[in-house]
Amino acid sequence: MIKLTLKDRKLLYELDLNSRQSVNELSRKIGVSKTAISYKINKFEQEGIIRHFHTIVDAGKLGYISFRLYLTLENITPQKELEIIEFLKNKKQVTWLVSIEGNYDIGALILVKSVSEMNLIWKELLEKFNEYISKRFLTIMTRVNYYSRAFILNEKERNTFENNFITEPKELPLEEKEIALLQAIATNPRKSIIELASEIKTTPKTAIQKIKSLEKKGVILGYRTAFDYKKLGYKYVKVMFRLNRTNNIIEKRFQDYIKQNPFIVYKDEVLGGEDIEIELNVKNQEHLREIMKEIKDNFGQIIKENKTLWYYKEHKYLFLPVIWH
Repeated sequence: MIKLTLKDRKLLYELDLNSRQSVNELSRKIGVSKTAISYKINKFEQEGIIRHFHTIVDAGKLGYISFRLYLTLENITPQKELEIIEFLKNKKQVTWLVSIEGNYDIGALILVKSVSEMNLIWKELLEKFNEYISKRFLTIMTRVNYYSRAFILNEKERNTFENNFITEPKELPLEEKEIALLQAIATNPRKSIIELASEIKTTPKTAIQKIKSLEKKGVILGYRTAFDYKKLGYKYVKVMFRLNRTNNIIEKRFQDYIKQNPFIVYKDEVLGGEDIEIELNVKNQEHLREIMKEIKDNFGQIIKENKTLWYYKEHKYLFLPVIWH
């Protein structure tokens, strides 16, 4: 774990809220020079604390269906498991891929334009590797809420910010320049307007207009930062809850708790999955036990059961639809 000062944490927190903020804005908010801000960002990237910056795009508004796949493997060698991982990793439709400890071994997010496109991937996966798969769990993600990582700033801070970046597919018509702008800004929102304008062969004024248009349409939802949580001293875990749904008031309180807890970074709603799924950054198993005790003490009467998955290795993290491939 890398030791961070309070100003380091403030900078990381601000970059996570909006990674497109200028050096001037960050300097003013954090109270250090522009030179110091630029130096720190470069240092965080070199140390691997910042993996990359990314633009949050609503996949549904680009017409994508979001499938979530979990696999449990059997009769498997390390080489064969790596072969399965590489097969999924090389699929352009797979935008997120992770190794898991818990009820499953591999998890993936797959964005496709149709059920038939998903079916082709599904059939190819089973034709190649069915003898090594003991369980497969394929569901549709209908909504994902992405919260501010308040724990970076202060572990007692409450989350105050959220994005909903997966919605039901309803493709919006986009202009050619808007698509080009998305391609240019997707994997590095810290590019300047001049750089973006040059890449899409237009004027800076037009580039600004296109960004504002995409934000207004809800295609671009924000600009965030991908961190190496291990270097910040945290692990990544998912908890899936099945509810009895007998008390709407308590369930609403549970939803509010999820939104405000500084260690919860995602809440997933899944068609065919559990009722509520949360993803957290925790220090260790003891830390997770403390959070789970708090949840059960307050909301245990509506929780029928829960499962825990530890995400221990990320193989692919694009955070964007396959329009960019």
